[in-house]
Amino acid sequence: MEQPTPRPVGRPSKYTEELLVKAREYQANHKVAGEDEVLPTIEGLAIYIGIHRKTIYEWLHDVDKQDFSDIVEAVLAKQAKTLISKGLTGDFNSAITKVILSKHNYSERQELDHTSSDGSMKPTVIELVAPEQSNGL
Repeated sequence: MEQPTPRPVGRPSKYTEELLVKAREYQANHKVAGEDEVLPTIEGLAIYIGIHRKTIYEWLHDVDKQDFSDIVEAVLAKQAKTLISKGLTGDFNSAITKVILSKHNYSERQELDHTSSDGSMKPTVIELVAPEQSNGL
């Protein structure tokens, strides 16, 4: 007696070659509904290819979807490049640019130096000295 072929469980995956083609189109042009976006985003990609943002993040870490992961990484790299360029030229609001770049692991850092560069200003040292006790208390 022949065993029946098992059928896949659940909905079929939306991950197809056609989806990859659309994702590459977004990567190249980052247009949604025929309009240029100011900045390529994961959200824009999700809308363009018709999947949830959460699915993009799941597929990003799926070893079987390396082509898609490469596309997403290229979108994020283009986003960071655009933020840096437009932030430097003043075309983008600096506060918003800084917030979004923090998602790319860029950060503002300050170093505090408690002495002046020439050494003339140093922290004050206070020395406490107890009075000597005499033998005859």
